[in-house]
Amino acid sequence: MSENVIEIENLTKVYGWFLWRKQSPALDDLTLSIPRGGVFGFLGPNGAGKTTTIRLLMDLIHPTSGNALVLGRPPCDVEVKQRIGFLPDSPAFNSYLTAREFLDICAKLLNIPKKERRSRIDEVLDTVGMAKHADSKLGGFSRGMTQRIGIAQAILNRPELLILDEPLVGLDPHGRQELKEIIASQKARGTNVFFCSHILSDVERMCDHIGILNEGRLLCSGSIDDLLSQTGIRVSVGAEHANLAGDILPFASGSIKMPDGAWEITLPSDDVIVGKVDAMLAKRPGCAVKTPARESLEEFFFRKIENARGRA
Repeated sequence: MSENVIEIENLTKVYGWFLWRKQSPALDDLTLSIPRGGVFGFLGPNGAGKTTTIRLLMDLIHPTSGNALVLGRPPCDVEVKQRIGFLPDSPAFNSYLTAREFLDICAKLLNIPKKERRSRIDEVLDTVGMAKHADSKLGGFSRGMTQRIGIAQAILNRPELLILDEPLVGLDPHGRQELKEIIASQKARGTNVFFCSHILSDVERMCDHIGILNEGRLLCSGSIDDLLSQTGIRVSVGAEHANLAGDILPFASGSIKMPDGAWEITLPSDDVIVGKVDAMLAKRPGCAVKTPARESLEEFFFRKIENARGRA
């Protein structure tokens, strides 16, 4: 078994010709390896080539050049398709079917045995919080409800690899939280997850590895811990130690007061300042917790995109 769930080498996709001129590549010489056993976030501005990459991995379109392996086999391999769950961007389903009828059709296409179908459908409807709408027609569903049914069909076959294109779109904050929990539970059961999203704060919390695409080219990829650089020291001070927080704040490069009165104080990477704060903390042992502070994924993302545009 390969140590990578997806392997992409020099993958390029050019869509047709226009006025005798070749179009710019939607995907340009992409090489990327995604390790097993985690959640991978594929990021980039609109038009960066994320959906094109997913369509190539799902064998919905064919590359102009290059190749890819999914679960160690070409995307066109029928066996591979049976081991993948997929949610496309903006899913649309037959409005006259009920949720249960739609999932029953999906179960038949996945060759799930008849005696297991109903229990499996009940399981996924419960997982996505749609059990009470099982016999309602899809045409009456909101965008968020339709998205949940899309996720239900994607996990119906208990996939080894789950590919989701913008799964958080259309979900309210409660729905987003539930989806994050679903992805976490899929990871816990050994499913590899690959998804695109523009909601960077959620990606930072959910993902082990990320890749950033811009204008069809890969800017970077790797584990979040390796990519996000340390920017200083974070000092967490409880609400009951407000006086200590007040002493530290003049040295801070940033601070957040939490709803319960606690403080999250960020110190710059300055040995003199850190030394002074360490001396304060030594006199008040157990009153604060120090951890490394790093830039947010949002800061990192925009820095990489702006650097790429500056080189263009």
